[in-house]
Amino acid sequence: MDFGTTLIIWGAYIVGLYITIFWLMVFISREMAFKEEEDGDRALLDFPTVTVVIPAYNEEHHIYSCLESIFRLEYPPEKLQVIVINDGSKDKTAQKVKKFMRAEKTGNRLTLISKANSGKANSLNIALQRLHTKLFVCLDADSTVEPDTLKKMVHTFEKGGSRLAIVTPAMKVKKPKKFFQKLQRIEYISVIFVARLMSQLDCLYVAPGPFSLYRTSIIKKLGGFSESNLTEDMEIAYRVQKHNYKIKQCFDANVYTIAPENTRELYKQRNRWYKGGLLNAYKYRNLFLNKNYGDFGIMQMSVNVFNFFLAIAGLTLFSYFFLYPIIKQLWNTWLIRFDLLPYLEDFFTFKFTVLDIDISNVFIFVSLFLITFATVVLAHRNAKEKVRKASVFQILYYFFLYYIMLSFITLIVILEVIIGKRQKW
Repeated sequence: MDFGTTLIIWGAYIVGLYITIFWLMVFISREMAFKEEEDGDRALLDFPTVTVVIPAYNEEHHIYSCLESIFRLEYPPEKLQVIVINDGSKDKTAQKVKKFMRAEKTGNRLTLISKANSGKANSLNIALQRLHTKLFVCLDADSTVEPDTLKKMVHTFEKGGSRLAIVTPAMKVKKPKKFFQKLQRIEYISVIFVARLMSQLDCLYVAPGPFSLYRTSIIKKLGGFSESNLTEDMEIAYRVQKHNYKIKQCFDANVYTIAPENTRELYKQRNRWYKGGLLNAYKYRNLFLNKNYGDFGIMQMSVNVFNFFLAIAGLTLFSYFFLYPIIKQLWNTWLIRFDLLPYLEDFFTFKFTVLDIDISNVFIFVSLFLITFATVVLAHRNAKEKVRKASVFQILYYFFLYYIMLSFITLIVILEVIIGKRQKW
């Protein structure tokens, strides 16, 4: 193995191990606080007014169930308003909303605003101009929430102080049926766990579209949502951090969203996410290694940048250890005009010895797998989800191939940003 490959392997491993140990120490130091949080009294002393804003574009198949979940929330009806922004839908989204209004006799609690298509951020800003409640929620139209989700998040706001600007939920995959959805189920559960750790150090940098809760006065003060940004939910979180406001996660405020079913849908989603992540990291580069922003500037911004290099390193190693040997073997086979007899003889002749094992690579590989597996198990425990028997195979695929696929998307994103390819939401 050449020096360059060795450098990439050990460089990525050492930095990754440092980050892992850092978050492990956060977990150990906060474990008692987590238990107190789970067992403590979370009754609300007050019910502040809340508006749920639902931007919707061609969501006729999901908007009704979304509204049903909102009107099942365990929250005083007189304190809860709902605004649906029909963003130029070409299907029956508006008709479905009107049908719900008639069926549930929502009165003035539910408002429907129809406009020409102009994007999610613009829809949120239109609603922001109209609402006067203390808090507001952004909810994607294809998502649903549990009845106690809102009051749990409001409780987090209650104890968070006046500089708490955003509370994020625990986002899970809604009814995962397809294989890729089941992989994303593992990913989302892991993200909930990591976000809980990040929340302890004020390191959250994204407010997920499904049911993030905002303090209205702060978001209005910051100018609302960026309408030119690919990931407005990430950009607003960065802006909140830049102005030294806080973002917290409510670890068990469950919201369920529909995940992509296949590689095409996943590619489209992650291309936008990762491109938005890269562009926002560049936009807020003055926060990078800036001690004035504490752990967010020193640690989290470094991780956000390092993740892109880690993706390239992962692809490099995958190519070196897996693709290159296959291509080399095919080339050699072509050179001998596909005479497979020597290969068949070698196949039935066992020549492997212990000396053939590269101990350092095996150590790195095994340790990374064990870290990933332990994280997944802890994440399931945190989310009160079971590690199913079928999940073992999914975890293996998740570790070996899923992140390679995501790394490939990351590489494409980097190249598209370099050549200046434009992309709409």
